[in-house]
Amino acid sequence: MTVTIRALLPEEASCLSAIERDAAERFREVGLAAIADDVPTPEPFIRAVVNKGVAFGAATERDGLVGFVLAGLLDDALHIYELSVASASGRRGIGSRLLAEIDMAALARGLGAVTLSTFVDVPWNAPFYARRGFKPVEIEDWGPAFHLLNGAEHAAGLPLDRRVFMRKELAR
Repeated sequence: MTVTIRALLPEEASCLSAIERDAAERFREVGLAAIADDVPTPEPFIRAVVNKGVAFGAATERDGLVGFVLAGLLDDALHIYELSVASASGRRGIGSRLLAEIDMAALARGLGAVTLSTFVDVPWNAPFYARRGFKPVEIEDWGPAFHLLNGAEHAAGLPLDRRVFMRKELAR
């Protein structure tokens, strides 16, 4: 299966919810059924990221889009809002390739870091990112945006004791 990583198009915003829902089903395995049951990322937000942020898709000739990553400028870094890969295409390096594209996009914008918020104890979350160079950010090192995001995660009902902000410094 040949996978191409490319910029997402605004008209593909409606295609991402199926990938997101499929990928979210795995959260049932780790006691986070609410994540699987949650509504997908709103299309207006996706279109805004495609138009004003950074959005890449992973596609195959046979299946079309099988994964995506959405990111935008947050404090002094490119922040990953979401990375999802369809379960049938998982464990094939697609997530790592999407992350590599984000690294290059950050560097192209003169940014020296990539950040994200994720679950600390879910194998395909914080441990996955740690293997790719991300490190936890201690609360005393949070910028203003992390404090706002933490409040939004709290309001959304996410279990904050299972959440972590992570940062990857990029070599310029």
